[in-house]
Amino acid sequence: MCFGSKIVETSTRQQLPEFIEKEAERITGLSRALTDQGRQYVPYGGERLAPLTTEQQLARQASIQQAGAFGPDLQRSRQFAMGAAAPITAQEIQQFQSPYTQAVLQTTLDELDRRQQIADQRLSDQAVRSGAFGGARFGVQEAESQRNLRDVQARTAADINQRAFQQALGQAQAQRQRESQAAGQFGNIAGQQMQLGSAGIQGLLQSGQLGQTQAQAGRDIAFEDFQRQQNFPFEQARFAAGILGGMPQPVTTFTQQPTAGTGQRLLGLGIAGIGAAGQAGGFGNLFSDIRLKDNVKLVGKSPSNINIYTFNYKGSDDTYQGVMAQEVPWASSLHDNGYLMVDYSKTDVEFRRLA
Repeated sequence: MCFGSKIVETSTRQQLPEFIEKEAERITGLSRALTDQGRQYVPYGGERLAPLTTEQQLARQASIQQAGAFGPDLQRSRQFAMGAAAPITAQEIQQFQSPYTQAVLQTTLDELDRRQQIADQRLSDQAVRSGAFGGARFGVQEAESQRNLRDVQARTAADINQRAFQQALGQAQAQRQRESQAAGQFGNIAGQQMQLGSAGIQGLLQSGQLGQTQAQAGRDIAFEDFQRQQNFPFEQARFAAGILGGMPQPVTTFTQQPTAGTGQRLLGLGIAGIGAAGQAGGFGNLFSDIRLKDNVKLVGKSPSNINIYTFNYKGSDDTYQGVMAQEVPWASSLHDNGYLMVDYSKTDVEFRRLA
């Protein structure tokens, strides 16, 4: 280091514009308040889920009822189908036979018997007139006549019974057909009940869903409003911070100024600095301008009557002893920086560091 060079001190500082700095402090305070640990959580007090509408409740009840509504008709259809598929029994045929068949049969047989009696009477009368009554021939004729009667009666009874049976069988078969048709009809009714019931339930559900959707939308809007209200302070803070982020960045300022004095800077280094100065030529030239010193105190005089002072250089807390350059013009010289230096070799005062 050379005592004759001009030393300039450069300082840098990053600083926001004053209005931005104030706004940053305001946003920081707002954020601190929003994130305060003591801040209470505010639960939403409104309904979040819309309840079932009246139509949906009706649809629910109808679906429960509909689950068993078609059961009776379906059961009837099953019964008729099983009856139609079963073989026709004699008992079923008999129940379709007319209760008057036996009476008609008996009447017919009685009529045949009456007619036979008339024919037998004629045969007896004829045999009496011819004198053959009671003879063998008459006996043969009478026996033949009875046999014929029984034969006619048997065929007549069989014919009547056969026709009655066929008629009853036809009616039983018709009944089977009707049962089969009834099975289909009841099955169709059960199916229609299911379809119509399902259509009605679907209509109720659609109508109820429309109402529930509308009600749910209202609840969602209320909840969203609540969320926006709760988030509003945070949105404000983010918005303000975003604006602040777009502001000019901190400005770096550079300040250059002469040092308090080369001697002061050097002597402020302490014993090491003084030693360095000594190596550069002793204390022959040291800054001793009164303008570079603080806490100047007169402490005595040298043998040649030069005032001796204690002082510290500006910017340094170290205390030194020496002279004022303005009081020893024969030993002083002006540095390029405008401050006076003293050649202590031309004085009888010793420059020294006290503390």
